[in-house]
Amino acid sequence: MSEDYVRPPIVALEVRSQWVAVWRFRILLAAVLIGLILVIALVAHHIVHSGDGSGAVGGVRQAKTLASSLG
Repeated sequence: MSEDYVRPPIVALEVRSQWVAVWRFRILLAAVLIGLILVIALVAHHIVHSGDGSGAVGGVRQAKTLASSLG
C-alpha cells in the first residue's frame, strides 16, 4: 500500500487593500528616515562636542596624545 499526496483545500482570501499597504510602507519609510536622521545628529553632536576646547577634532587630538605618550 503506497501513500498518496493529498492536496490541502484551497481557501479563498479577500484581496488585501492596496491603500493599507501604501500607508504601511509610508510609515515604515518615515520611521527609517527619522531613525537615520537621529543617528546622524547624534554622531555629529558627539564629533562636535568631543574636544577639550582646543579646536582640534577628536581624532587629531587623540593622535597627538598617543604620539606624545610614545615619545
